[in-house]
Amino acid sequence: MASTHHRRAGMTLVELLVVVAIIGLLAVTVLPNVASTTENRRSREAARVASTFVARAQARAIGRPEWAGVSFVRPPTNASATFAIDLFQSSVPQVYRGESLDSTVTITVDPGDVTFNKGGERAVNWDGIPPPDFTKRKVTKGDLIRFDGAGPWYELGENAMTVLLRSQSTGDRTGQTDRNTPWPPVGVGHPFEILRQPVRSGQAFTIPDGRCIDLAWSGYGNSNYQFFFTPGTTINAVTILFDATGRVRQLFIEDSATPRRMSFTGPVYLLVGRVDRAGAAFAPTLNPADDTLGANWQYGDSFWIGIDPASGIVKTAECNPRQSTVVKSQDFIRAEMPAGGR
Repeated sequence: MASTHHRRAGMTLVELLVVVAIIGLLAVTVLPNVASTTENRRSREAARVASTFVARAQARAIGRPEWAGVSFVRPPTNASATFAIDLFQSSVPQVYRGESLDSTVTITVDPGDVTFNKGGERAVNWDGIPPPDFTKRKVTKGDLIRFDGAGPWYELGENAMTVLLRSQSTGDRTGQTDRNTPWPPVGVGHPFEILRQPVRSGQAFTIPDGRCIDLAWSGYGNSNYQFFFTPGTTINAVTILFDATGRVRQLFIEDSATPRRMSFTGPVYLLVGRVDRAGAAFAPTLNPADDTLGANWQYGDSFWIGIDPASGIVKTAECNPRQSTVVKSQDFIRAEMPAGGR
């Protein structure tokens, strides 16, 4: 019986080399695009969920007697972080007027007394039975106070034992001075109301996939763009507060110094990007061969969230990549804002 021989199919060395070359070409051309698409998708999703959280906070504020909003909080285990991955709902507690109807405060130092003239600081005594319980009511340095139900808001000093003109607080931008802000009469008990700082509530929402709100480059304004904080300062949280009509009324900045309440003009801009690029040097160097270098706003896989101050409307758009300034990277989001965000 004749034997049957089967020829084994296979690849020649030349064919194998051709296949390897094709795979290598695909790896060089296709895989980076796939990775870039993945990075873009993750940032887009992070921007979507963060903007939804902000919009929910704005809706929650509508109709409330006190302001409410959202807080962006740096990681508690990283004191030098300039980014936030945890978002909280926040609200301003009801105005505090003391423990009883007869609670008053007395300014005990003559505003003209040069021996205590520390650039707009006055000592005070708290009256009333029972006296104010500042610990229980969480009244603290940086809270605002006004007298007799009208007039300007001043700022509480250390342990609520002094009252300061608000220009003493860095970045407050109110410009209060002894010349333009008269002090209430000395030695007279004044009814008071204290506007306390925002309080975070509920569970934190954590931005996933190694994404964050890059606070180092986030800020507000039109062509005159202002950052939330300057290099060298430590920031703990940024809170955006909406009023009962849904408008953005105030930015509350918690940094290493006195908390700051910022009044502002122009839209608010939040930069969504990668944690490993967050807080890059304020003179970042972009390296196309290494996407961990440079700042988030220099990459097209990062996103801007824009908040219109007049309406509270929230928009998102990709960064315009490889631009020379932060404002230029905001071209797409500014085009989405009312009046172009200019």
